[in-house]
Amino acid sequence: MIDIIIVGAGAAGLSAARTLGKTKKVLVLEARDRIGGRIHTVHDKTFSVPIEYGAEFIHGDLPVTKSLLEEASIKSRKGEGKVWNVYAGKLSEGEFYTEGWDDMLAKLKALQEDISINEFLQRYFNDEKYKDLRESVVQFVSGYDAADPEKASALSLRDEWLAEEDLTGYHPEGGYGGLINFLYDECLKQNVTFKLNQEVVAITWKKGEGMVMLSDGSFFEGRRVLITVPPAVLKAKPIIFSPDIPQQLDAIQKIETGGVIKFVVEFKEAYWEKDDYRFRTMNNLHFLFSDAEIPTWWTQKPKDVPLLTGWLAGPVLKEIDRSPEALLARCQRSLMYLLNCSKAALVSHIRGIKIIDWSNDPLAGGAYAYRSVEGNKTLKILSQPIQDTIYFAGEAYYDGPAMGTVEAAFQSSELVARNINGDNR
Repeated sequence: MIDIIIVGAGAAGLSAARTLGKTKKVLVLEARDRIGGRIHTVHDKTFSVPIEYGAEFIHGDLPVTKSLLEEASIKSRKGEGKVWNVYAGKLSEGEFYTEGWDDMLAKLKALQEDISINEFLQRYFNDEKYKDLRESVVQFVSGYDAADPEKASALSLRDEWLAEEDLTGYHPEGGYGGLINFLYDECLKQNVTFKLNQEVVAITWKKGEGMVMLSDGSFFEGRRVLITVPPAVLKAKPIIFSPDIPQQLDAIQKIETGGVIKFVVEFKEAYWEKDDYRFRTMNNLHFLFSDAEIPTWWTQKPKDVPLLTGWLAGPVLKEIDRSPEALLARCQRSLMYLLNCSKAALVSHIRGIKIIDWSNDPLAGGAYAYRSVEGNKTLKILSQPIQDTIYFAGEAYYDGPAMGTVEAAFQSSELVARNINGDNR
């Protein structure tokens, strides 16, 4: 019999399979026609370099990710360059800073009860003089964390903002796909079996046994089942458990997932680096923050590639037209505004555009999870196995400081793998 059936071949599933496969018989079932989940490095001939549809940055010196990169002999490069801002059509250089930010952090440090960040701002910074501060915090939470300020946990955001974390991050050379392929190859060396295009619809279980049913009516039996499916997917199209696991399913309902749309645009040249009358000049551009319809953009600096990546996230995605035509028009308007150029100049100097809407991906349901006030209370439930038979792992199920990151997926899966391997059965 199979020792472990892993549902999902993303970062968590692959990491767990690699560790468990050393001593156990492992089967990985994946609904997509590829491995990697929300990590997807694409080699598209339209672009001169591999492009990241999903996860792209390593935020800081993260132990598990760093160790895996070293083992895989994959180098990473630290993001470098200048930060530019465009607000009300005016260009400025330097980190965006709002007066009152330090006062807000001090107040957050003293906060005892968890409330949403929006409630926190309304309670302690509701004066008119803090208007800019409130707007900047809401923009940051919605953008960087892809979170709804009315749900996002103030205490968790406090921990994130006070941590010594490098927000500019690192890029794995060649993209995250190299690390995914390394884990997959390591799994094959351990004789881990992979089956793609396998949608799990039901799990019948009792202590020490699990039968996993697929959408085509077939099934597999194993001693344990590890579920790495994103909670947003389980909320939209639940796996049926028999017997039911109400406490865990209720906890999953309380995990929030942020929506993200990425806009990857490669130009024929990095015109913003030149003294070109057709485009606004922003030399050595790394990050660009703005009040544009797509507010955040970045380059691949210090790598000299004429590539701009746009980031639109948070509750705004529920309000806008997300048809391909509307998103393309939004992208063009944003770049025309930011580069201060005409549509004709913009279109004629673009090599390729790719728009990736993770919220519309039925096997993702969004980009990554964030901590809500309600969700903070339930993560401990999902970090515990059900009768040593049903387990959950992934970035959204990780009860630690790096929730929402690839590192969280790795750490979560390693914790589960160690838990399983510690059993003498």
